[in-house]
Amino acid sequence: MSAPTERLFSRTNTNVARALLDDYLPPAVRESAPFRWAVKAWLGKNCIPDFKEQAFGMSDEEFAEAYRKTYVGMNGGRRSSDTTDLQMDWILANSGKPPRSILEIGSHKGILAQRLAEAGHAVQTLDLSGPGLTGCAEHIPLPDQSVDVIVLAHVIEHVRSLTRAFLELARVSREQVLIVTPRQRFYKWTFDYHLHFFYSVAHLCSYAHCGAAAGELIEGDICMNWSVKP
Repeated sequence: MSAPTERLFSRTNTNVARALLDDYLPPAVRESAPFRWAVKAWLGKNCIPDFKEQAFGMSDEEFAEAYRKTYVGMNGGRRSSDTTDLQMDWILANSGKPPRSILEIGSHKGILAQRLAEAGHAVQTLDLSGPGLTGCAEHIPLPDQSVDVIVLAHVIEHVRSLTRAFLELARVSREQVLIVTPRQRFYKWTFDYHLHFFYSVAHLCSYAHCGAAAGELIEGDICMNWSVKP
């Protein structure tokens, strides 16, 4: 991947583009057939335009295959990490004093996992397909309270069931869950496969059904620190 391409499709730039589309393009245009055609052209011929409806009835295998077919058309295929440097710094600062056992769900190209490991943490990764553990946030193949910290950077917006995901996160983590996700409005047609949309820190924190959660906005994205202990 060339440096100019990496800069063009950086998280910071795509967040600005998304904010402009969300806040200034009229909903009638965002939900129109021409906009749908633009989304399909961006994501490629293998994309599923109505993924937001179909995804909830897919099996784990079908869900993973949909991402594999469309990945190159998504921004994640055009940059080394969906997580900005400042967001990674926030995750490292809130992960606690090493060594801690950390599970990163949706490790992408492994940039964040590498930084956590270099900081002295014992890191496992989980994704729809290897390397590492195979699974998803709704079905974590680990015992109860088996890791200190779970990290999901630009993942929670992709899960099919928020209820199952949050229950699983609280089951597997002994102490903390760190989540980074876009602050984004819902539209039927988007240049991504996001299934859930969070409009504020408080909105995301409302899904923390036990313990306590707080967060902040970093470079346009929501960062939530959830202490799962009662």
